Amino acid sequence: MGKATRLTMLVLMIGLIALSGCASRKTGKKVDTLQAQMNAMTDELVRLDQSIQDTRAVIQAQEGGTASFAASPVSSEGAMVGGMYRTPSGFEVPSVNIQKALKKAGYYDGPLDGKVGPGTRDAIRAFQRDNGLAEDGVCGRGTWAKLKNYLEAIK
Repeated sequence: MGKATRLTMLVLMIGLIALSGCASRKTGKKVDTLQAQMNAMTDELVRLDQSIQDTRAVIQAQEGGTASFAASPVSSEGAMVGGMYRTPSGFEVPSVNIQKALKKAGYYDGPLDGKVGPGTRDAIRAFQRDNGLAEDGVCGRGTWAKLKNYLEAIK
């Protein structure tokens, strides 16, 4: 989905929240319901985007190219160490940092090449499974919130 579609959905949800009334207890429940629905939609967007990325990787592999999740070669330190990992919701983190944290946590044994391929996604799924997270293989905000603790332990 494009940014315009996501923005439209967000505006509609904000409008629904505003129209639902702000002074009653029911409002809190309605907001919670809308937030749950928005989270479910975000999860579905992440899943669909991952499916698209997987398909692109297969096509590139068949054509003899290489595939990575996203092509922006600057890490948080500004060094050229690989790409930025992005989710459809706009969350991004240097992909090499995901690999470093997974390696430190004992879930990843591949190269720290900044390419989020099948090995990295499998490691993310295992980490998510062991940490009570949605096991989708996508390093979103919730997964990164727990995983980054391992990266920060690397000094």
